[in-house]
Amino acid sequence: MPIIMRQIFKISIFVILLGAVSCRELPDYLVGDNIVARVGREELTLQDISAVVPQNLKGDDSLSFVKQYTDKWLVRQLKVQEADQLFSGAEKDIEKMVEDYRQTLLTSKVDQYYIDQEMSDEVSQEDITEYYNTHKSQFLLDRTLVKGRILRFDASYRQSSKLKTQMQKAATSQNDDKALSDLCAKNNFLLIDNRSEWVNFADFLSNLPIPQSQNNEPLLDKMGIQELKIGSERYYFDFTLVCRKGNVAPLEIVSDNIRRILITQRRSQIIKSHEEQILKSALEQGDVRVYKNMTGVKDSAENK
Repeated sequence: MPIIMRQIFKISIFVILLGAVSCRELPDYLVGDNIVARVGREELTLQDISAVVPQNLKGDDSLSFVKQYTDKWLVRQLKVQEADQLFSGAEKDIEKMVEDYRQTLLTSKVDQYYIDQEMSDEVSQEDITEYYNTHKSQFLLDRTLVKGRILRFDASYRQSSKLKTQMQKAATSQNDDKALSDLCAKNNFLLIDNRSEWVNFADFLSNLPIPQSQNNEPLLDKMGIQELKIGSERYYFDFTLVCRKGNVAPLEIVSDNIRRILITQRRSQIIKSHEEQILKSALEQGDVRVYKNMTGVKDSAENK
């Protein structure tokens, strides 16, 4: 067994033998030794482990977590040591990357602070509608959407004509609509009602015995209830609304997307306003100075 693997194994066994995950839970005779593991000058202490162990873990689960955490810590430190040896010549580049990352984290926290202070996620329907009306070209459909109904029943049903009439009445009357639903439930007919929501035309047709490979667009041009009969089953279906591919999407379809766009815009505006304010204030107070404008920098670079 390699030396480092023996060290990992010994340390893992040591952690398991502790039988606890915080200093408060350790027996008095074990608390004295605070160091769980060491790689070079880096040390992993009992306090380090206690700070990361979830409160709800007990028994074997807590011991398993501690063992895994310790093993990962050891491997991470060994990788860092190896990186120092392999990439010692690139130390400045790495330090710059670390500093850039640090600055990015800090500036992001500042941005989030002002967003939390000033931001409201509430977007009115008026704002959504206004954005929709002024940016309709952004919301062109890449597929056809429909609203409609499908009714499947036994071809042997003798009152099919009355059923069709009832379906026609249900389109304009809530009472007739309920009567149709009750009738379908009583006779175990399948009623798919998509009048309250837009669905893909292809998904709508998937409930009908119609080949998806053929051109089914002509079905959208027909008014009223259409009929199909396949074997022992018969179908009535109609389209109450159609929005074809290439047309502007209905507002209700893109409303959530517009809400996210408006929230993103507000966040960006808060950040931009804060940046402009702190820069203006710093320039007025003399905290920062710009010695060359961009034109001068560009000219200097081009002359080299």
